[in-house]
Amino acid sequence: MKIPPGLNGDLTPQARAVLRAFSDAQASAAAFLLTSGIFPEVSESSSEKLHSIIRDLAATHLNQKRLDRTLRNSLQSCTRTTEARDQVEAAVNALLASETTAAYVFGLAAGLSLTSLADNLKR
Repeated sequence: MKIPPGLNGDLTPQARAVLRAFSDAQASAAAFLLTSGIFPEVSESSSEKLHSIIRDLAATHLNQKRLDRTLRNSLQSCTRTTEARDQVEAAVNALLASETTAAYVFGLAAGLSLTSLADNLKR
């Protein structure tokens, strides 16, 4: 993954992880669109494939496995205190944020793939 010019050293570890996820998403978006079409939600197998791609991006680049463990540990040690509920809520939100970010970067990569494909077909 290349860091865009002007951002050297200015990115947080999370921002670098998102850029790595986007780079991987670009690599898989074109193949996904070619095999699934531009409306993958119509096909159940395409939806399963899409979910698998999103989970893989989140696990590989956005700490989803660690976030999942944190959530499970929070739930196991959960008591009825406000602190415990806050801890579980924070763990759930972090886990959901990793998948949401992965879905966003994949959607962006897929959209850019369509644009690139359209541009190439016009030539």
